[in-house]
Amino acid sequence: MKKRIIAIFLVLVLAVTFVPVQSQAAITPHFVIINETLLPFNESTMPIVVGSDIFVPVGVFEDLGVWQVGFDDSLRVYRGSRYVDFHTSPGETLTVNQDGITMRWPPARRIGTRFYVPLRQVCDFFGLSFEILPVPSDIVPERQMYAVRIISTSLVNGPSAVGMNRNSIRAAYLEHFAPLPPLPPPEITTGGETPPDPPPPIEEDLPPDYSDVTVHLSFRDVSAGGADWILDLFAFQTTLGFHVCFFLNAEDIFADPGLIRRISGMGHTIGIWLSEGTFEEYSNISALLFEAAKIRTVIISADEAAQTAMETAYNHGLIFWNANGNHIDYPQMSINDITAMIPRESGARKNLMFTCSEEAALVLPGVYSFLRTNLFTVERITETVEPI
Repeated sequence: MKKRIIAIFLVLVLAVTFVPVQSQAAITPHFVIINETLLPFNESTMPIVVGSDIFVPVGVFEDLGVWQVGFDDSLRVYRGSRYVDFHTSPGETLTVNQDGITMRWPPARRIGTRFYVPLRQVCDFFGLSFEILPVPSDIVPERQMYAVRIISTSLVNGPSAVGMNRNSIRAAYLEHFAPLPPLPPPEITTGGETPPDPPPPIEEDLPPDYSDVTVHLSFRDVSAGGADWILDLFAFQTTLGFHVCFFLNAEDIFADPGLIRRISGMGHTIGIWLSEGTFEEYSNISALLFEAAKIRTVIISADEAAQTAMETAYNHGLIFWNANGNHIDYPQMSINDITAMIPRESGARKNLMFTCSEEAALVLPGVYSFLRTNLFTVERITETVEPI
């Protein structure tokens, strides 16, 4: 009972500290810890409070396998096969899960391009837990700070998790609120004493750097549906600067010429997908492509007809990208399965080919996050890029 009273008191104190404003939620400078790992202390991780609800940027859940697909007025948050759809329109409170069950949750909030979701509800839905932890005054003596800790699995309690990150918390606080004071000049001593050594620098855990590994993203089966989802996702994630290649067959071009023009207009490459692999098939599809979008391409790909397509490319000056072993079979493959396909060796290259579908749009944010966090180089397939 005593622990419960303390927990309620901390939540109330935290809510007062945030000074919530209903009409315009303010980002609040408090820390976020995932299991035992302190996240960077910036606006991409700091929470907001609206009324009695704590909201956190949905991106803080990525290390727990929770991903997002966000649009102008809606947001899908998913983990494995479970997902929930939020509305972001003011006053809209209905939220729907993957079974079509409507839940009266607080709506997701959007500040700029960043989405915020209600902490308690999202943790409960995806089987996570959370706690609000005061930062001890011996770490931050200038003001009372709090840490929002989200937990999937952990062997340490809340105070220990804060203590493990004490140096990083202190350094992050000083960097955000005030510059470090200059070191005083060394004292001149007459007794021959050696001045004490300066304190060791605070070590930060840097993410892996795979910038010398190149990843090419490509898509096929545009007419199967889902291409609009994927293009909307690329438009929303413009800060990443990722561009990809769409391999089209005759059916794709017949189904929606406007979509083909949109793909090209967004700066993506267009290649031709061959089912027979012959030059005659390539010529026919190439003519359709030029008629629909005034585009010519010499990039081709195939899987079952790969050998014939390779010979066609060699004999007619085309560029063949091999799809065998590169196709992503989602949802049979998990995020970990997909990212495991990406090499880690210096100078290595990999083409990841997705089928255009709503499912692919759902898994792409997780792939994006992995590529961005680990600093992979994402390169667009063009006629000047050497095929893999």
